[in-house]
Amino acid sequence: MNKKKRNAKHVTKKEEYLNLFPDDKPSETERVRSRALKEAQDIRKFEIDLYWKRTGFFWAFITVVYTALFAVLCKYVDCPIKFSFFVPVISALSGMGFFFSVAWHMVNKGSKFWQKNWETHVSLLERDEIGPLYDVYLNPKTTGSRWNPTKAFDFSVTKVNMWASTIMIVMAFSGFVGMNLWLIFKQKEVWYLVLLPSFFVLLFIFCLICKSNGNNDIEIEEANSDELNMIHIN
Repeated sequence: MNKKKRNAKHVTKKEEYLNLFPDDKPSETERVRSRALKEAQDIRKFEIDLYWKRTGFFWAFITVVYTALFAVLCKYVDCPIKFSFFVPVISALSGMGFFFSVAWHMVNKGSKFWQKNWETHVSLLERDEIGPLYDVYLNPKTTGSRWNPTKAFDFSVTKVNMWASTIMIVMAFSGFVGMNLWLIFKQKEVWYLVLLPSFFVLLFIFCLICKSNGNNDIEIEEANSDELNMIHIN
């Protein structure tokens, strides 16, 4: 059954965006724009908190997978008779390390998207409510230093985390391929026990990348301006 498409239009100007949140109530607690700002601030903090919780979860899971891989690999190397039982287990564990490395990077990108989304809401709503608080900060060119170890600098923490997950993907993929080639070389007679788990790992990664778009059911009309780049789902 095909999922019904949701129509959406571009919101390309600040005036169009603010019109979505009427500001016609006299009371501060009743004004839609004021309540929207508070909600956006709360959701932004919630997204940041979730971002680091998810990172901790994936770090822990990846560590467990590679610890188990190391333990099984040691038993396989030390065993005088190379039991074929170890072959698919080693291949599967190395594949799981690669799979969860890819998943971690995708979660990082997704979290960064929604964090930036709510930061944009706060930036647009706060100017008429509390002033440009979110958009005023220290000048990093004069108050920080990229290379001085005793000074702060405005490194993007989320970008650093995404680079770390990217490096993890490269290392996990290299280990996955290298481990499978080593196993095939060691036990040529059971090469199929290596390739079977590898096939399923690559299939799951393909499905993860292609089927994880949460908004693939939205049809967006053409934009006529680029002041803002947001959409409003009808």
